[in-house]
Amino acid sequence: MKLTAKHIELIKNYFQDKPIIRAYLFGSVVRNTADNENDIDILVELDYSKSIGLLFVRMQRELGELLGRKVDLVSTKGISKYISPTVNKERQLIYAR
Repeated sequence: MKLTAKHIELIKNYFQDKPIIRAYLFGSVVRNTADNENDIDILVELDYSKSIGLLFVRMQRELGELLGRKVDLVSTKGISKYISPTVNKERQLIYAR
C-alpha cells in the first residue's frame, strides 16, 4: 500500500492536538515494498510534558481506523536498539509541531 498525500494529510491533522512533537514513516511503506498485508509503521517523538498514559494505545487504534489499515505506532524512546539504526536511516518526516 502506497500512502497518498491525502493519507499524510490525515495523519498530520490527527496529530495536531496530540502530544506528538514529530512523526516519521518507516518500514515497508517507505521502502515501497508494502502490500495489502503490511501495516503502516509510524515513529513518534512524544511530548512527555503532557500526560500520555493509555492515549498511546488509543492513537494507534484511531490511526488504524482513520487510514483503514493496521498501524504500528512506535515511540522514539521505546524503539529497540537493534532496529533503531535501520529505522533512523530510512525514516521520513511527515509531521513536526
